[in-house]
Amino acid sequence: MTEPDFANAKMLKLTTRGRKSGVDRTVSIWFVADGPTRILVQHTVGSPAQWYRNLVVNPEVSVDFGSGPISARARPITDAARIQDVLARIRRKYWSAWLIRLIARGATPVAAEIAW
Repeated sequence: MTEPDFANAKMLKLTTRGRKSGVDRTVSIWFVADGPTRILVQHTVGSPAQWYRNLVVNPEVSVDFGSGPISARARPITDAARIQDVLARIRRKYWSAWLIRLIARGATPVAAEIAW
């Protein structure tokens, strides 16, 4: 399989719908490609990020790699081994993720798969 065009982008803008407010919320986050129309995202510091909590309640999201938003659907990853795989893949792509790993010792990481 060849790498998708977006795979080498450094960040993406993820838009979720607020689980309480219903208002769209956008964050810039790291990701890794997991196929031509699928990415993996994660959060490791402190309690689960608001974007993660939002997509658990409403999995309809959008992603933007810099050329405009793409409607997508998120799925939380619950398997501990799969979450660790996502974290390892993020660390391979982003060297500073190793530093965050040290800071986040003891935190419970979360991850999600997003496909369109």
